[in-house]
Amino acid sequence: MDFWLRARAFAEEAARKSQQLTQGLGSTNFSGVVSEASRRSKELAAEASKLSQEFAADSGAGSPADLEMFGVTDELREFGRGITTNTFRDFPLEDESKVSNIHTISNVRQDLTEWQERHAKLVLLTVKEISKLRYQLCPCVMKEWKFWKIYFILVNSHVAAYEKH
Repeated sequence: MDFWLRARAFAEEAARKSQQLTQGLGSTNFSGVVSEASRRSKELAAEASKLSQEFAADSGAGSPADLEMFGVTDELREFGRGITTNTFRDFPLEDESKVSNIHTISNVRQDLTEWQERHAKLVLLTVKEISKLRYQLCPCVMKEWKFWKIYFILVNSHVAAYEKH
């Protein structure tokens, strides 16, 4: 929750600074305003970059060591980019109604193992294609449990060695 409060505060500060820039338009020559706007834009961009790195750290994006430990490798990312909605829709897996009532907490199913849950969170944060697929498919096309079951079957050869550690 702190992440969203900090993001909101940053957006409000950027809006205030932008408003201050536009107020100076009437009292200064145009080239001076453009020069000042350019200088301040660079400062804001640098500040935004710094804050985005802090936000990523706070959101649990994980260190390179965490990504490696949980099997989120370059090979897995590349494989994930090739998965489509049809891959999930056409996957031969029957519905299991007894599993479908398990609740979702923090964007990941609670019927996953602890390792799978951490892997899934890291994948959602770092592989935008998988995150987008999940958004497109769940819950309208398929239940959350089915998405993750298919996902882990698809990536099994990429994560099996990591999951055992």
